Amino acid sequence: MAYKYSFEGFNKETMARASSQNVAISLKKSVETAKALKGKKVSTAIDYLQKVIAQKAVVPYTRYNAEMGHKRGKGIMAGGFPVKVAEEFLRLVKGAEKNADNLEISGELVVINASVRKGTGRYHYGRYMGRKMKSTNVEVTVGIKQWLREIL
Repeated sequence: MAYKYSFEGFNKETMARASSQNVAISLKKSVETAKALKGKKVSTAIDYLQKVIAQKAVVPYTRYNAEMGHKRGKGIMAGGFPVKVAEEFLRLVKGAEKNADNLEISGELVVINASVRKGTGRYHYGRYMGRKMKSTNVEVTVGIKQWLREIL
């Protein structure tokens, strides 16, 4: 069965993408991380994700921020360090960058779209009924910066 991508304006000549399905990461933290990555240069996004993994940079939480602590930084009220999510996004951004190199897409690459969807529900063995595991589908699309100006 073919995977259905969420980004519909995909252009094969100027864009590349990478995706992973049913990853055991939090959907809510993934939404916030994806929002923080959109529009960044690929090199800046990789550096930012490495800082999040090292807990030097904060991912601002804007939607799912109930009872979240404040974090230091300009324009950040609630935030966190989603290390596991950042590792997955880092893997996908690097993969999309390599896909762009294989497709011979030259120019300054930008994260055009980072989308997150709920994955399939699976149950983990446990007492009585068990527990439902977290599962998330993640997709990252990178493209040339000139193309981004045409859309906006």
